[in-house]
Amino acid sequence: MNQILESPKLLFLLLVVVSLITINPRINGWNEASRMALTQSLVEHHSFIIDESIFVNGGDKVFINGHFYSDKPALPSLLAAIIYAPLHAFGLSLDYGWNLSYYFIILFTIKIFWIASILAFRCALTFAPVKEAKIPLAVFIYAFASLAFAWTSSFNNHSLAASSLMIAFYFYLKGKHKDVKSALLWSGLFFGLAASMDMPTAIFPLGFSLLVAHKWRTATPTRLFLFGVFIPLTIHFGVNYAIGGTILPLQINPEFFIFEGSVWTDSQALSGVSINSPLFTIHYAIISLFGSKGFVWYNPMLFLLVPLAIRNAQREKVFQAETLIILLGSIILMSYYWLFSSNYGGWSYSMRWFVPTLPLLFFYLFDLDYLKDWHWGKPVLWTLAVCSIIIAGIGLINPWSNQNLHAIPIISNLKQLWGILS
Repeated sequence: MNQILESPKLLFLLLVVVSLITINPRINGWNEASRMALTQSLVEHHSFIIDESIFVNGGDKVFINGHFYSDKPALPSLLAAIIYAPLHAFGLSLDYGWNLSYYFIILFTIKIFWIASILAFRCALTFAPVKEAKIPLAVFIYAFASLAFAWTSSFNNHSLAASSLMIAFYFYLKGKHKDVKSALLWSGLFFGLAASMDMPTAIFPLGFSLLVAHKWRTATPTRLFLFGVFIPLTIHFGVNYAIGGTILPLQINPEFFIFEGSVWTDSQALSGVSINSPLFTIHYAIISLFGSKGFVWYNPMLFLLVPLAIRNAQREKVFQAETLIILLGSIILMSYYWLFSSNYGGWSYSMRWFVPTLPLLFFYLFDLDYLKDWHWGKPVLWTLAVCSIIIAGIGLINPWSNQNLHAIPIISNLKQLWGILS
């Protein structure tokens, strides 16, 4: 295994094989249906209107000027449409149930981004003070020991955003440490992709743009970075404006959810519409991190990674400024949901909204040598890593955990697996 992880070609082959066998090619709920409704409409009807899609009956949609539209950011569906167009031309169609088109869409979008993020992570470690011998272990843990892996089995914006952030971070480090100006363009582009696919992640391109501007002022690298950021954001804002006459996310306009049969009319479950009370926010934050869907319990490696990140933020180290941006960005992203949501991500395997923060936090695996100063360092690392891999593996069964089976996602997924096997 070590030999495979040390070789980029063998690592790529391993990740392709894993990708091929860890896809759940079935529409599992409204979220996926909404995204595939837009994908299908773009390819089959050349329109953002989803009235004619077979997925139009799902609840995640808005009603504007007499037509239904997906309420999700359009860019993930635009990427999916690029894959679906040739598939549809060859006679494959999207539908409910186990679906070959959906399989290929996930493979060539979600999985490709995931593989690219792992290769980017491996390259990013070369800019860190880490021993070469430690890199294979760090790559293995990054790839398989978090919910970022679990969420690659379905089509969703959180996985795409998470992968994009790591790719963007690698190009940022390359531009900073090797003074490669073109790398800043790619960094900005992937930061912009993350933000346009999952808007709360916009805090990261905002933070890193400050670091870029601080280092290069108004020089070419800064302009290239900002240009890259604005390319996908311009597409995102343009689509929103064309559909709803606003550049704001369609999801935060409650008037768009008023239509016959809407489950959202007068609902308190819409995220981003109203601000929570201080007491509810505190309670909600604690439960989202440590409750039955708690993000920390479903990502045990955070018990090591967060202290390592804080350690790097407190000391005059090479990544001190970047660490402050990553930690503050993660807190701000989570705080947004604590303040403006109340439904714990709906049917999902833990808190799906927080998944994009994971790749940047996992970068601090480069500091694993610090554990040698702990008497129980190695056993703790392996225990947390094995638990994280098992939890992520169970999440692959269905990231949109069926709450009708059980309110606790990990139990729900195990019940679903038992039902499949029995």
